Amino acid sequence: MPPTPDTPHERDRMLAFALQWMPYGGGDAEDIMVAFGIPPETYFRRLRHQLADPEQSVDLDSRTVDALLRVCRRRLEHSAASVGRPQVGQ
Repeated sequence: MPPTPDTPHERDRMLAFALQWMPYGGGDAEDIMVAFGIPPETYFRRLRHQLADPEQSVDLDSRTVDALLRVCRRRLEHSAASVGRPQVGQ
């Protein structure tokens, strides 16, 4: 059974991936699917939730968190625009 996004290990993996791919816009859809078995939209929603939730204890400086949140926002906006529907919960 694959780890769920609620496990500390999976949250750490998602954050490490995000940091690695941040300079390149967050990684491509195939890399995200291979690494996590989920579509990019789901990955970026989970990452955004993790970064915004103080209970998740993300040990990053605020500039890095802001940069990662911008990547999430851009990717989710792009995803919503590519299927022609509004982005909910942004």
